[in-house]
Amino acid sequence: MTSDPTFEPLVSETRERILRAAMELFRKHGFNNTSIAQILQHAKITKGGFYFHFKSKEELGFIVLERTRDFWMENVIDVIAQEAGVRRRISRMVEIMTEMYRGDIFHGCALLAVLTAEMMEHPTEFADRIRSIIAEWQKSIIDILEQGKTEGIFRKDMDSSALALILIGCCQGTTMMGHLDPENVNYDLLLHDLEKWILEGCARR
Repeated sequence: MTSDPTFEPLVSETRERILRAAMELFRKHGFNNTSIAQILQHAKITKGGFYFHFKSKEELGFIVLERTRDFWMENVIDVIAQEAGVRRRISRMVEIMTEMYRGDIFHGCALLAVLTAEMMEHPTEFADRIRSIIAEWQKSIIDILEQGKTEGIFRKDMDSSALALILIGCCQGTTMMGHLDPENVNYDLLLHDLEKWILEGCARR
């Protein structure tokens, strides 16, 4: 192992370039349709540089998913949980989704939507990890909806688990349509309409 103090930062920087290149390419083309050659070109590294950091594209894929999960936990779920009231928590969730779509922060929603559509039908560890991210997202929304019931904002007979999955599906579907037809899909408007429908449609009568 080298004792050169400049070596470790260079290794870390190269690894980060590979991860960022993979995330971008997986988001645009999917995991199966992205080749190692494309990742090398996008990250501007050699094949030897790639295999120094990752044993295979599959290993890289797992680490991309872990990075995605960490991002969701730290920048979505944990941030939303810090908001005091239900209305503010829902508004903050919509704000974060909008920022992700614009690219102001990591395109986590788009990457997750693409990988979900591509991998969920395959009984692999890769698909299991995607399911775990979706499950954590679902739980965070259920917590918000149940809090809304407690505060008297939402109806007591509302099925929080089912509605949480519907909301995730709406976000994922809207994200996919936005990337398919960005000129005609107003993501900001659709997400804020979704926020309005949640608050009005589930309101206690």
